[in-house]
Order: sequence, then C-alpha cells, then structure tokens
Amino acid sequence: MFPHYEVCLLQVDEGPCGGDSQRYYYNTITQQCEEFSYGGCQGNGNNFMSFMECKKACFRIPKIPQICRFQKEEGHGRAILWRYFFNMTTMQCEQFVYGGSQGNENRFQNQMSCMEYCRPHKTTPVLCLDPLDEGGCAASILRYYYNSASRMCERFIYSGCGGSSNNFISRQSCMDVCAEAGKPWKPRRTGMKRTTTKNRIRIKSNNSIKWSTI
Repeated sequence: MFPHYEVCLLQVDEGPCGGDSQRYYYNTITQQCEEFSYGGCQGNGNNFMSFMECKKACFRIPKIPQICRFQKEEGHGRAILWRYFFNMTTMQCEQFVYGGSQGNENRFQNQMSCMEYCRPHKTTPVLCLDPLDEGGCAASILRYYYNSASRMCERFIYSGCGGSSNNFISRQSCMDVCAEAGKPWKPRRTGMKRTTTKNRIRIKSNNSIKWSTI
C-alpha cells in the first residue's frame, strides 16, 4: 500500500482486462489530472473515479521544473561518469552512471545542484490557512486545526458538519500536512566515512581522501 499522495506518482496502468471505463490519473509529466481508459481489473492506485477525486488526492504534489520530470537516461558512450538525476517517484536526487554523450537534461554534476534546482521548496497548503470553523451542528468531536499564527496544530471541538477544510482527526495528520511545510532541504550524509585523529579529520568519499583541520 502506498502512503498518502505517493499513488499519484505511479505510472498510469490501464490493467490487463478489456473493459473501457473512464477514469482519471495524475500525469507527473504535465502535472495535471487527465482522463484514461481503465480495463476494469488490476492496474494501480493512480486511478480515480472523477477529475475532482484525482485533484483532491494529488493536490499536494509540488510543481517540478520540466527537465527534472524526464526519466533517467544513461546516454551513450563508454565513459563511467557519476551523475545525479531527480526521481519523480521518490522526490530525491539519485546517483547513476552516465555514458558520456546524449541523454537528457535531467543530469547534474552533484547531489546539491540537483536538489537546489529540482526539489521544490515546501509551502503551506491553502487548506491550512483556512480559519478555525467549528461548523453548525450540535455534536462535540475532538479535532485539530493548523493555527497559522502560532504555526502549531491545536485542538478544537468540531460540531459534526460544515466548517472548513482545516480540520484533522489527529494532531499527527495535521502536522504531516501543515506543520512540516517550509522546512529547508538538508543533504543526507551517505557513503562517507570519518576517522578522527588528534587535530585532523580524514574524509573518504568516492575513492578520494581529503584532510580538514578541526
């Protein structure tokens, strides 16, 4: 099972059967919900009954520059050049071997330049900016909303009907959607080994050794 909006990043899959049902999927290249013909069985989760259902499920997919949406291409040639491409499924820059010629523009010298160009800066979803609204009924249901002033997810009592979209069943779901927005990307330290001497650090990466004083 794919969590949250990740089903929207799957490639369209009509399934193996012979039916012809109108469905909608999220196209990661055009970054829009589009119609397709579903065969009626199997396929994957990027399959919605209506345009609005697709849009609602996939609205959190951030906009990505066009070259970053291209599939990885190793190109031609016999060179072994380590490069990075932006993976639309994982939303991360990943290493691959480039042959030295041709390929496409989704190819960067290092992870940092790839992430700075391709990975979107998070912005607060519009629904998180809606004002607190308890609704118009008489129930007393514990819910959470995002307070844009305090930048915190806070409790409130929901009446059971109406209200705004800024309404979450748990603090964690509120945090996942709203409170995590805006945090800058920090590169992960992977594939590096450090050994500390008395006053120097040896950093080994990609078969090269560099020394740095501490």
